[in-house]
Amino acid sequence: MKKSVLILALFVATVCTLNAQESTAPSKNKFGVTLSTNLFGLDDDLSSVDVGGGFYYSIQLNKRISLYSELDGSTRNFGNQAIMPGLSGEFTTGNVAFYFGPMFDIGKEMNIGLGIAENYLFNSELETKTSTKDISAETNNYSSLYFDFRHQFGNKFGLGTRYEWGLNSIFKNSDRKVSTISFNLFLPLGGNRNQEKEE
Repeated sequence: MKKSVLILALFVATVCTLNAQESTAPSKNKFGVTLSTNLFGLDDDLSSVDVGGGFYYSIQLNKRISLYSELDGSTRNFGNQAIMPGLSGEFTTGNVAFYFGPMFDIGKEMNIGLGIAENYLFNSELETKTSTKDISAETNNYSSLYFDFRHQFGNKFGLGTRYEWGLNSIFKNSDRKVSTISFNLFLPLGGNRNQEKEE
């Protein structure tokens, strides 16, 4: 985990250094709202489809590269989980995630992004056939790598697909990874999406 963060930080620092050497227009910062549909639990036969939402903010470094950040929340659900010996059921929790990484313009209105996400879990519950059990002590926050592709429709909205792959276990007593595919709607609230025309 520490090695992954270090590599990402080194990559971002290199990009920033290279961009600082170019003569570019003033930064165009952008922010807005994001809404998502999450296909969660891909490593375990797709256990849940949930919705989420939050806010994003990006800093334009030059015509092609931005630093992107996003904070959003959603619910997370795992079906048919064996948490402890003799105890299994449907695991449900709330999730708050922070995404950070570089984003590259690859076309007139298309972008790809990659980076790291920190996921924070709360209100953990295990629903069995006979009862509901608080299993907060059995869960832990986790980190993910993500890859993001999106298409902007001018200044009006954007549509994107994101793949997220968990780096560490969501359960303390297992080696289970977490994978998610989400389909996202981005609604700008400020900033200018129009890029300067290339000479």
